[in-house]
Amino acid sequence: MPSHRIPLPKGNTPLHVTRHLQAVTSTSCNRIPLPRPIQPLHVYRHLLRAATYFPLVCRPYLEQRIKFAFRRERERAAAAEKKLSHIPNRRAALGAEQFHRTKALEEGRRKVTSLNAALAGDATRFQRILFHSFGTLGKRRRELFAAFAKKAPEPPSNAQQLEKRITDLERERQQKEKLRKIPPTRRVYDRDDPAPWVNQKLSPIEDNWDLAKLRDLFASQHAHRKRASFASAWPRGDVGQFNPKSNVPKTDIWGRPPAARRVTKKVRQWWKTTAEKLVPPVDESEWQLLRSLAQGDAPRELWKFPLRRPIAAPTNQEDDARSEFHWAAYATVPIRELERPRSRKFARLTGAEDDGPYSQTQNKIRENTPYSNRKLRRMFGEVWQTSSYAAEADSQRKGKPRVTFTWGTALKRLPPATGLQHSIFEGVDSKGYPIGQQS
Repeated sequence: MPSHRIPLPKGNTPLHVTRHLQAVTSTSCNRIPLPRPIQPLHVYRHLLRAATYFPLVCRPYLEQRIKFAFRRERERAAAAEKKLSHIPNRRAALGAEQFHRTKALEEGRRKVTSLNAALAGDATRFQRILFHSFGTLGKRRRELFAAFAKKAPEPPSNAQQLEKRITDLERERQQKEKLRKIPPTRRVYDRDDPAPWVNQKLSPIEDNWDLAKLRDLFASQHAHRKRASFASAWPRGDVGQFNPKSNVPKTDIWGRPPAARRVTKKVRQWWKTTAEKLVPPVDESEWQLLRSLAQGDAPRELWKFPLRRPIAAPTNQEDDARSEFHWAAYATVPIRELERPRSRKFARLTGAEDDGPYSQTQNKIRENTPYSNRKLRRMFGEVWQTSSYAAEADSQRKGKPRVTFTWGTALKRLPPATGLQHSIFEGVDSKGYPIGQQS
């Protein structure tokens, strides 16, 4: 064997290598490939097609997200085209717009691959889809959190409080208008003012968020995660200890207490970081649905996978193994690159099949689904343990009802004993002594 590697000739451009790889993998792929070049409508149809093969409990969320993302990008592209005719530096604007569209297409292509991998048996990706569908991760979690953390307005009890509130709002508006007219270099900042800015970078969460409810959710989630049976697989990070002023330094570089505005900024940053780790409660009916799915009491139509239609193939084509062998690919591309899509790591992502005698990608064939019923119950059980529903408690805090949270628990069911196991304990009582003999 030669001691050095013979380089490829210059005629093999990356385009030729890509075509060789596509020719090799297309003959043993169990999915409909995206046509080249990729068009937005093709990606949209592939995403909707993949969403129809998921269980019924996941399908509404997936279809809504796919349609929303596609229409949002279409509206953005239409608005950008109108602006291009009025931009002086048209070449740079066209390059930026092309970058945005290419990025959106690539993101859609990755989503198609991820959905198909979940349908092919990738439990990690399917579990993540369940977390997104039930509001533990993603856009729905943010929507649930915004609705939960929103502070309810407190109506004034009498006319004097209403008049005082209107006066304070008008005074605050006039003060902001006055500050806007002063240049930043001539403004005088007070160390005791907690928020002296006109336009603050961090939203005033003290006025917009119900911190009492968030404090109850923090304590409940922190205590529940310690009891959870799979704390290491929790979809969100650990909330840690409740201390909003943990990042506030004791003194500044001059040895003085920190300014009030710095304390406000650090506290708001802590709340913002902690809010990303909190899992907001869902509706009680949805929580009960998750419970029935985890316990196996839900109807089969809700969690079963629809039967997937096979890919259409010509019936008059002769099966000639010699004609399907792409010798040009094996002569120009390294073997490791050709066999990579069929490897155990990438088989579910690419859909390529390895039919060889030493294949490690052939999964156990199941009817209509790559997951067993027991596996699905476990996955729904993990989602159920990370979800909760809120209810008002009898106790109150400062005249307001407190909120309690009910979380899903780990199912501990012992299987029924068999006849052989029953025969072992015949003639003895519950303490293990023979019947009729005193212990």
